[in-house]
This record gives sequence, structure tokens and C-alpha cells, in this order.
Amino acid sequence: MITEDNRRIIAVENLAVMLQQQLVLRDIHFQAAAGEFIGVIGANGAGKSTLLRSLRGLIPASAGQVAVFGRPVNQMSENEKARHMAYMQQEVRIGFDYTVLELVLTGRYPYLSWWQNEGSEDYRIARKYLEFTGVGALADKKVTQVSGGERQRILLAKVLAQETPVVFLDEPTASLDLGYQEEIFRYCRAICREGKTVLMVVHDIKTAAKYCSRLLLMAGGRVVADGTPAAVVTPEHLSTAFGVHSAVYLNKITDCLDIHIYRGMEDAGKRGTIHVIGGGGTGGTFIRVLSENGYQVSCGVLQEGDTDTETARAFCATAIVGQSFRVIDEIADRENQAKIMEAECTVLANICYGKENMANLQAAFLAKKLIVIEDTSVQERDFTGGAATKLYEQLVMMPQVTVMTAIQCLDKISMREGSFT
Repeated sequence: MITEDNRRIIAVENLAVMLQQQLVLRDIHFQAAAGEFIGVIGANGAGKSTLLRSLRGLIPASAGQVAVFGRPVNQMSENEKARHMAYMQQEVRIGFDYTVLELVLTGRYPYLSWWQNEGSEDYRIARKYLEFTGVGALADKKVTQVSGGERQRILLAKVLAQETPVVFLDEPTASLDLGYQEEIFRYCRAICREGKTVLMVVHDIKTAAKYCSRLLLMAGGRVVADGTPAAVVTPEHLSTAFGVHSAVYLNKITDCLDIHIYRGMEDAGKRGTIHVIGGGGTGGTFIRVLSENGYQVSCGVLQEGDTDTETARAFCATAIVGQSFRVIDEIADRENQAKIMEAECTVLANICYGKENMANLQAAFLAKKLIVIEDTSVQERDFTGGAATKLYEQLVMMPQVTVMTAIQCLDKISMREGSFT
């Protein structure tokens, strides 16, 4: 548990770093606590690796300060740093023909004098972390003879053999296949449960959001967002850091944050305004495809918990949401009518009708232009005793109404010549 007592294991205040007369990091502020697994994310050139190296004291600060356990890093000896902080760089070149065990034993150097050989305790610790990272059987093998994934786990074992309270990892999963990536994240989460603090530069945002307890999002040498994965991985933050247009949502299958990247921000809302009348999952595809193709989308009246509601929120569409399994109330109905009248076109999805959502069908009469999706007959979708069918048949006879299948409508939306509206 994070408390005030362990909050300041790492404290960074006003950190700035200059490299080759260029300001690479600026105005960096954050603290880190025991047990935190912090992912450092951002576009190439954002300053992620420079941040880790400056925290470890490998690059001097141009301004500000980094402190570990209240002690400024720039006042520590190299041996003191090595006892507090372990660092695994992005690319490690091994120039000697070490065995795996010999390489991991080099992580014990902070605890040995220059004239000392490793003792039985050092060997025990080295073997412990080889087993922990799943490469114990390779102890006597030459490092040059192992696979890339095995090599990364060996290097992680070396870092852990330092037995420091703070661990810095610079893209340790780079160039690894999916299975090895997941393993290294699981190892890191396990050592954080034991009280260590891990800061890892991560390229894969979805994996970072899945495993890290906290994320630092960097852009232009600054931390632009800091918090839980759900607070940091948002369409607005991803736009700021990566210049992409995205939908961020909770994947119901994995129960993890997921990201869908689509057309650039320059298209957003420029092709017209569309209102979608959906529900029960019938409108989600239209919300997504319209958003992807540069339309400004609103929708309603939806119910809380409906997949259409979740899709609308993921794509930042304006959604009018009512209570689940309740008749649409007057306030939501008025808001829905107003959005329909504002929109250049309205899409009425192939929804089922009951007493709860009859107001949606009635509101469709207000559309300037209406696309009615008819993949199944209205009689099959009418649970009002015929009242919805009667109203629907009046609606489709109106001059501003076009009846289409979902496929026909989606094809029309996706045409880049002209506007769907």
C-alpha cells in the first residue's frame, strides 16, 4: 500500500536535461513509491530513455534534482547508486564469452570490494534470480549461445541480482515475441508485489496499461500525463503525445484497456453531423464507421450498460443516455429531439421496439434527412402489440426517408467522394 512514508522513494523536482546544447527534458516533476510498477510511454524522441538515464545518474541534470530515499543522486557515489538502483539499458553488448551464471554474478559487484571474489551467498542470489526468470537450466551455457528471449531474461536476472529497491528497465521487451514480452511484464509485477519500485520504458501502450499500476506519458521532453492507466490512456492524451485519433475502451473479453487508431484528426467532424438512433448493439458499427470517416456523431437515447453506449463513449460521440429498462424520460427525449434537429442526417438502426424506447421512433420524424436501416422486417422487431409497426410504416413513407440495409449504408458512409449527408 502506498502511504506518505513510502511515497518519496524517488522524488523528481524541476528536472531538466541538456544534451548537445539541446534541451531534451524540461519541468519534470513526479514521485514514486514502494511497490509501484510505472510504465514510461510516449512517441520516439519524447525523452523516455533520457529520463531513465538521468534518474539513474548516468546523465547530469541541467536543472532540478533527482533524489532517492531523500538523497540527491548527484551526491551519491557510483557504488551507492548501484546499491539503490539497478538499470537495464535498451541494448546490451556482451564482449566476453561469459557463461550465463557468470554474467548474472556481475550484478553482485556493488557488494564486493575490488579484490573480493563472489561468495556462496552471491551464487545463491544469482541462481535464485535465474530460476525466478525461468532460465536456471542455462546457468552453464555461454551467453552467446542463447536465444534473444532467453538473453533478455538473463539480463533481467542480472539486474535483479543487484537486489536494489529501485529497478529501471529501458524497453526490455524490444524485439521479443509476444510470449517473452508478457513474461517480463509478469516478472516485474511480481517483484513490485514484494515492494520494489520499477520504472520501465514501454513501447506497447496496451501491454503497459495491462500490467503497470501507473503510467507516465511523455511528449516533447515533458510528462504530459501521470496516473493510472485509465486516466492516462485517453483519446485526448494520445492525440497530444502521438498525434493520432483514437478510441479507448474496456475490452469486455480481456477486461483490459484497448485502443483503436483511426484516421487523423484533420478529418474529425469535417464531413458532416450525423445522429444515430440505436440501442441493443444495433448502432455501434455506425457510430464507429462514421467517426472513422470524419463525421461528427451524436446518438441517443441509449441505455446505461448498452454496447452502443460504450462504443459512443470510446469514440467520444455525444451520447444521450437514459436509465436501463426504463421508459425514456422527458428530459432525455427533448435532448434527443434537439440533436436530431441539429444533425444534417439521422440514421435509425435496425432496433427492436418496446414501450421503453418508443420515443426514439417518434423522434425520428423530426430528422431533416433520415436513413432507416431495415435488415429485418419491423414486425419481427415490434414488441408493442403493433403500435411501433404502425408508426414505422408512416415514417418510411415520408419524403426525407431512405430505407437501406446496414451493408448499403456502411458502404455509402465509407465513400470518400462527397458527403454521406
